[in-house]
Amino acid sequence: MIAELTGLPISNASLLDEATAAAEAMQMSFNIHNGKRNKFFVSSHIFPQDIDVIRTRADGIGIELVIDEP
Repeated sequence: MIAELTGLPISNASLLDEATAAAEAMQMSFNIHNGKRNKFFVSSHIFPQDIDVIRTRADGIGIELVIDEP
């Protein structure tokens, strides 16, 4: 259906949602700094379910979240 809508010969179906993408971005920035920076700022204006996914990932790799106003 996506190939028909876009007119492209092939298409991709991704299950990556915005919460998972935000958690991946956090982990990528953590890895870029080789784990030396373990605080990550999260805006309090994002969806609560996104914060929950980010918090779950952060707890697993030892990142302290700072959730506040930008």
